[in-house]
Amino acid sequence: MNELAGQCLGGYQLEEEIGHGSMGVVYRGKQIALEREVAIKVLPQSLARDASYVARFIREAQIIARLNHPNIVQIYDAGQQNKLLYFVMEYVQGPTLASLLRLDGRIPLHLAVEYAAQIADALDAAYKECHVIHRDIKPENLMLDRRGKIKVMDFGLARAPGLQRITVARTLVGSIYYSSPEQVWGYTLDNRSDIYALGVVLYEMVCGHRPFSGRSMLEVTQAITGGPLQPPRFYNAEIPSKLEQIILTALARDRDQRYAEADQLAQALRALKLMPELPTTPVLVEQSQTPTWPLAHTAQGRVAVHPPKRPQARRPDYFAIDLQKTQPLHDEPVTPLHEPQRRDTDHMDGPTRPLEPLASGDKQPDQQRLDNSERTTASLVSLPRRPVRQSIWRQLQRLLRPSSPQT
Repeated sequence: MNELAGQCLGGYQLEEEIGHGSMGVVYRGKQIALEREVAIKVLPQSLARDASYVARFIREAQIIARLNHPNIVQIYDAGQQNKLLYFVMEYVQGPTLASLLRLDGRIPLHLAVEYAAQIADALDAAYKECHVIHRDIKPENLMLDRRGKIKVMDFGLARAPGLQRITVARTLVGSIYYSSPEQVWGYTLDNRSDIYALGVVLYEMVCGHRPFSGRSMLEVTQAITGGPLQPPRFYNAEIPSKLEQIILTALARDRDQRYAEADQLAQALRALKLMPELPTTPVLVEQSQTPTWPLAHTAQGRVAVHPPKRPQARRPDYFAIDLQKTQPLHDEPVTPLHEPQRRDTDHMDGPTRPLEPLASGDKQPDQQRLDNSERTTASLVSLPRRPVRQSIWRQLQRLLRPSSPQT
């Protein structure tokens, strides 16, 4: 059927194959007149030779056309061209639940419950409005659209009153893993068979595997009809007890003990009000991101939060020098108070001279002269002897020294 890609069928352009099964091949295509993206299901010519396949294909299109529900795929058109039967449906762009289970193993509880409730809504509408029994509910036939809504697909095995019965009596149809005990026994089916299949799907979504399995069809059928059923919490301890009870009720072997209608199952699931799980790992916050600001109570009893004051940078000591009040030094160096006076010139530019005596004529020590002198400020004298500030001291000396006469 790959040779049909790129061809026109009716008023539709077939673009690529997106799925296939026992009842036909599904293509993604475009409605030429409306330029609408659609899905086109085609019955191969090899199957068209069998009248039962043709009848089943036509019946599927008629059943879908009867249904109108947001969780059931819609049908737009049907026809035949070049001995090919086809019908056109809405194009659902999203994964199936089967692909999600293959990737993740499990589906989060709140999503699994919501998906199951939407499926139950679709089954309830199909049975109450048209008495349609799907008979093939499984993850492969349940798709998600771009908005995360469930779409029930593939009504090829569905049964509805007023339409021709194709399945031979006491013949098992559908996937064996999702078949109810009455399907295995060959009894007449009703909507509770679909409720059982939905219970199996929900069990698989929250536990990661099906409730019954086996190495052969005989082992699987024996497990469904008489084997032990492990409670869902045996595989997933995070499942609430109420959700476990809902699943076990849907999977009851006696269909009289199940939910009578799918709407009851949907209401029970939504009553759980499960929410997404919050992360358990604490988020570490740096200490700098949580400021501790002082609190002050106002007269009205309210609490006023005052942000911390902005730190002020300390003004350097050498900016305290008042150059206007400083008199020329006439090449006379000033020795810091914490050092004895030095007469060498290893750290000064030019010759040095002793400080002039006071008016009294008494020669006092250099320390006393500096204390009584008004030619320098205290901040200038108290500069510590460090390499950086020595360089500043030299620059100030050059600025304050009078120019020497030229000889």
